[in-house]
Amino acid sequence: MKYLLGLAVVLLTAGMQVQAETIRVLGVQEALLSSRAAVEFSEQLEREFAAEERQLLELEKEAVGVRERIQQNMGLASEEEMNRMQLQFQKAVNEYHERGEALQLKRMEREEAFLAQMRPRLDQAIRTLIEGENINIILAKQATVYSSGTIDLTPRVIELLNQQ
Repeated sequence: MKYLLGLAVVLLTAGMQVQAETIRVLGVQEALLSSRAAVEFSEQLEREFAAEERQLLELEKEAVGVRERIQQNMGLASEEEMNRMQLQFQKAVNEYHERGEALQLKRMEREEAFLAQMRPRLDQAIRTLIEGENINIILAKQATVYSSGTIDLTPRVIELLNQQ
């Protein structure tokens, strides 16, 4: 009986210790992407790459048009004409893929540079909240099964990012 009573006291004390910890959750990606700087950056990227994306769409339309001509003329056009259209189609497809990959690579490089630029600002916002609220543990919001909305730091981190 003494053993059970002792165990109960230990468990209650351990439970009190856990409750004394200040635990919060944070959606890091959500905070970064919802900041004013991220929205402005996204709009800037759209403007910057608009011409290249239009060219990419034109290449896609060209490839689709050539493919449709090949299908319509199958059996009607000479072998030489079919070979020429297939070569034209392959050229359009290759150019589409090359330009698409180059555009995607440019976008990724710009996004990585933006995230690298934002990381110190994010770290500062988190440090400010940790110090201001005596936070002991911050869990990734995506890794939690359930959390009360009152312990979510994400909106406050966005607010701090916007103030910087």
